[in-house]
Amino acid sequence: MTLELSVAAARRLRLRAQGLDRRPDDRVSIADAVAGACGLQAQEKTAAALSVRARCPGTTLADVDDALATDRSVVRTWGPRGTLHLLPTADLPWLLSLFGPTFATRSPEPKRLAELGLDDEAVADAVVVIREAIAADGPLTRDDLAARLETAGVEVPPRSQLVFYLVRRAALWGVICEVGPLGGASAYDLLDESVEADAGRAEGPDREAALTELARRYLAAYGPTSLPDFAAWSGLYAADVRAAWAAVEDERVEVLVEGASAPAAMLAEDVSEIGPVSDTVDAPSDGPAVRLLPGYDTYLLGYAPENRPVPAEHTSTVWPGGGVIRPTVVVDGAVVGTWTLDRTRRTVGVAVEPFEPSEFGSVVAEGVHAEATDVGRFLGAAVDARIAGVDAG
Repeated sequence: MTLELSVAAARRLRLRAQGLDRRPDDRVSIADAVAGACGLQAQEKTAAALSVRARCPGTTLADVDDALATDRSVVRTWGPRGTLHLLPTADLPWLLSLFGPTFATRSPEPKRLAELGLDDEAVADAVVVIREAIAADGPLTRDDLAARLETAGVEVPPRSQLVFYLVRRAALWGVICEVGPLGGASAYDLLDESVEADAGRAEGPDREAALTELARRYLAAYGPTSLPDFAAWSGLYAADVRAAWAAVEDERVEVLVEGASAPAAMLAEDVSEIGPVSDTVDAPSDGPAVRLLPGYDTYLLGYAPENRPVPAEHTSTVWPGGGVIRPTVVVDGAVVGTWTLDRTRRTVGVAVEPFEPSEFGSVVAEGVHAEATDVGRFLGAAVDARIAGVDAG
């Protein structure tokens, strides 16, 4: 079976896969939303919280903090591509069994640790110090851990990244994770012992099962998508990417997206749920789905560069360089502009810059203002929103 899709239909389906087409009265738990998106990029804390908002109607910043600090259904740790993500706690054992050994050894980190005087044995000893310190008095901040390491005889040079590297290594090994509210200082606590036992140790059938599950989850969260997209999103070794993709061959349906140079794929069960692909998918009768996505949102990072939902002529606007990914305005899955957030204690300013102001009709503008109002609700502040070239004044 081969499914043929227009570009508009493919984008709508990708938006749906990410949970970005939910309506205001839809309800989903934060843990389920994070799991459904296959994790949310989280190196910038406010952006991570706003990524949750875009997928969890009605939720608040306090709800996100509760999920992290109180019930700990979600944690902030290193995942796909070796970058910080919000990940569901329940999935950490098998996720870290894949990402842990990959990024603990492949990144520049081992070389930098060696330059700071720590070989593999010394790193392992330092992680034991971190584990024991947190077990006794955790959660602990990086400054707390630096003091404990110094006490244990590990020299921490001023202004070095040593503690960061050791914390990252401990997290990738499944020993610790970041806890506490996104608005506060980073603090670390121990993960469940079952997570540490699995991290970096999955072999044979267990590793095959983890790779299969990762490919399945990725397809559910990003389909229609492709093998190069999966490789770009995961950052895993090429052999692992191919093995994972092959493992779900019988669960995939080939998808031909209009104008694409190669076929994509979706899970067969997801294809059966959408029914006949018609103009209803291209132009939904209930109006366009408008979202204000924060910088670094996972929706922009789930695909290879050539398949991202950003017009080629505006790529440098969204990716201006220096590792920056700007907040975007998304309409029915297509990026149509950028926006900035100016936050004070009591107010939130939202300034929207459309790529083509003349194409922002009244319905889209109304959706943008509704989204801006919801950003303010989420952050607990009044909103002043302006769309350049559209709003008067």
